[in-house]
Order: sequence, then structure tokens, then C-alpha cells
Amino acid sequence: MRRRDFIGGIYGGALALSWGAAAQQPGKVWRIGSVVPGAAEPDEFFAEVLEQRLADLGHGQGRDIVLVHRFADPQPDKIGEAVRALAPQVDLLVVRGSIAAMAAKKLASGMPIVFVSSAYPVEIGLVQSLAHPGGNITGIASEAATETNQKRLQILKEIVPDLERTAVLRVPDEPFTRLAMPSLELAARQLEISLIPVDIKSADDLDAAFVDMKNSEAQALLALGSVLVHH
Repeated sequence: MRRRDFIGGIYGGALALSWGAAAQQPGKVWRIGSVVPGAAEPDEFFAEVLEQRLADLGHGQGRDIVLVHRFADPQPDKIGEAVRALAPQVDLLVVRGSIAAMAAKKLASGMPIVFVSSAYPVEIGLVQSLAHPGGNITGIASEAATETNQKRLQILKEIVPDLERTAVLRVPDEPFTRLAMPSLELAARQLEISLIPVDIKSADDLDAAFVDMKNSEAQALLALGSVLVHH
């Protein structure tokens, strides 16, 4: 499956969940804002897919919807600024990633919010449960169980049977990191693997991070889910 098709399926499902009867108000032109952590290039395809999936649901740009996109550096303060600036201009907010979802819940609590690709939405307080989100926010989770990272470490061990040292690339300020590490550390003890945390706060830290990994003699790399890490 192509990445565009996969993202399209996610957007389509999330929008179908949230759009509902509200979009049936005749004559209403809805302003929909999206906040995408990353640069307009190469991440503009998220905005393109959002527009396409809305068209699939029967809504057209300039006809009954107006789409407003904001791209932000994948850092909490920059994402928060984008959400804060966009929220007063729109009727519904679509955000990508855990940090953007948390910022939207805090800064745009009075409007419908759709999150895409947020990890552990229940544990970080986005929704009440996966089956019944409650409140004004819903979406699609990228990670629903902390045990996923245990399985990733087990797979690494199968690939490298003599694995003893694994670097963990992570963003310390992300909720995902705080939730993922305990289960990962448990699996590491069971598999007799030493974890080497390598923390970054911006893309500028990546070069130094890989130097640290090399100097630490890490045999493998596990990158914890993060918009910044994925970039």
C-alpha cells in the first residue's frame, strides 16, 4: 500500500467519525483548519489528502468548505503557536501527532477536533476511551498499547541474535516517550539488552545524536514514535 493511500484511509475514517450531521446544515460554509508538524515540502501531501478525502465525502473547497493549512516546525512551542493562531479562524480543527493533539485540546477546547496518528490517546488524556472518546475530540490512534515497543525490541533481537546494546532515539518532552519507556525497559531486562537513550529536541540535534550512538557502540537503533523523529 502506498503511503498516500494509507494516510488517505486514516483521514477518511477520522473525518467520517467527526463530520456527522453537523455538515448537513444547508448553506453553511465550514472552515476547516489543519495543523501539520513539518515543512510544507515534503509534508504538503497531508493537506492534499485531507482535501481529497473531504471531496470523497461530497464537500468541495470553496463550495461548502474552506480549508486553511498551517505547517509548523515539529517542536511543542511551534506547534502550539500554530494551533493558537489557527483555532479562532476555523470551525473544526484537524491535527497530526500527539503534541498537536494535546495542544489542540488545551488551546481549542471549544471546537470539534480530529487527531490523526496520536499515540496512546487514552493514557495521555486526549479521550476517555477508544470506544467512546467523549467530549469534542476524536480521531485515529497510531499506538494503542504500550506493549508494541516490547514487540519491536523482540524483533530486533531476532534480527540480531547477539544484540546487547540498543540505542533509543527519543524526544524527552513528548508524552509518547514517558509512556513507552517503562514497557521498553521491562522488555530490555527480559532480553538482557542494555538501552542507550539518545535524546534530541530538534532536528539540529540529529547529527550529534548519531555520533553519540556510534561512540556508544550501539548495535541497533529503536526510534520511539515522534513527529520529530519521523522527520
